[in-house]
Amino acid sequence: MLKEPRFLNPLTIIHRGFGGSIMNDALYYADRIVIPYKPRAVLLYEGDNDTAFGIPPEKIIETFDTFVKKIHQVLPETRIYVISIKPSLSRWKIWDAMKKANALLKAKCETNPLLTCIDVATPMLDEKGALLPDIFIQDNLHLNEKGYNIWSEAIHC
Repeated sequence: MLKEPRFLNPLTIIHRGFGGSIMNDALYYADRIVIPYKPRAVLLYEGDNDTAFGIPPEKIIETFDTFVKKIHQVLPETRIYVISIKPSLSRWKIWDAMKKANALLKAKCETNPLLTCIDVATPMLDEKGALLPDIFIQDNLHLNEKGYNIWSEAIHC
């Protein structure tokens, strides 16, 4: 979650993210944290905790699809930007499942012009596919300023 809105400047945002959530939470709370605001666009980051909890990539995408349908039933022109699942040192053992979920998210977004998948994972890896070691706080899961700068650059592209 982008805890500091400054990483999204100059975008106008209504910050409704909360830590520890999964894709099903985004779906469940959409009526409270998305739809009433009638946004032109939604920026969504889910999937990290889902994979950590063992939720299969296919189920993550199924729930994402339901989230999209729920938003578009009420707000048919709202664009949805989904941030790819990030790799992390603390969850490196499940990176393959995360990569699969990212590929499925990207494929889903390619089927709908109102959906965009933002790849934050690739710039977090070096040329050999190893994770950059200096982009996390001490827990090796959450990003530090350098990590958020990578995300900010990807989101603004």
